[in-house]
Amino acid sequence: MSEPSLHLVQTFVAVVEHHSFARAAHALGVTPSSVSRFIRTLEQELGTTLLNRTTRAMSLTETGKRYFSQCNQALLQLKNAAEMARDEQDLPYGPLVVSAPVAFGHTHIVPYLREFLAAYPLVQLDLRLTDDYADLVAEGIMLAFRIGRMKDSSLIVHKMLDNRRILVAAPAYLEKHGAPQVPEDLNQHECIVSSASQDGVLWRLFSGGEERTLAPKGSVKVDNADAARRLCIDAHGIAFHSAVTMAAAIEAGSLMQVLPQWAGRETGVYCVRPNRHIGPAAQALLSFLSSRWQHK
Repeated sequence: MSEPSLHLVQTFVAVVEHHSFARAAHALGVTPSSVSRFIRTLEQELGTTLLNRTTRAMSLTETGKRYFSQCNQALLQLKNAAEMARDEQDLPYGPLVVSAPVAFGHTHIVPYLREFLAAYPLVQLDLRLTDDYADLVAEGIMLAFRIGRMKDSSLIVHKMLDNRRILVAAPAYLEKHGAPQVPEDLNQHECIVSSASQDGVLWRLFSGGEERTLAPKGSVKVDNADAARRLCIDAHGIAFHSAVTMAAAIEAGSLMQVLPQWAGRETGVYCVRPNRHIGPAAQALLSFLSSRWQHK
């Protein structure tokens, strides 16, 4: 025996909820005679009486009470399922490929991913941490975070954070070797040299209208800020790197800023994307991270 049609069940539930065939018909947008016919058909298909009907009153049979309770719950579940399906169309979903520098990703993106993915469970995030400049179009990257001065290109660029390079060292290193008092003193210190860019090989320091340029010397070169930060924390020497990637270590007391009156030119942390149109998943991540970074 086949199950009764959904419209028959909905009609029955409406009659019980409205305590009237006429009011149920009005709510459903059908005629009272149609409601009566639907209820008769439902009872025939079930082989039992659900409603006791007289000219003045209507009441549920014991079977009708149990049937209404089950049907009412089932219809509520169907309604909730439909609402969930509609709501999910408004939620960001699908793959999201993101690129970011290694150290910046570890300090400014990875710590927030658990919360982000809990809020947007339909997003499939592919986070690629690298200090190489990725080809966004060729590699299918939807968003990239880059630090430094942005060169002219066809990419869409949006500044997210202010930034500049600063000099940092561990308290233990400064206690052992002393803190430089002027930029020229850096020539007497172990410097952690970055081979990732020209800015790391040649340090340009600014203070007011003055500028000092020096070629740092040290026993080790690294190609990313994460390694430089780790070596710095381990008291290996002085590094010249982005303030945003060193901020957490400074706040924790693992590093100290050296020669704070001297720093690199003001630059920034930028969001770069290949298309002017930004999808809902990418927009959700940008808005989410921006709100968290404002409170760092």
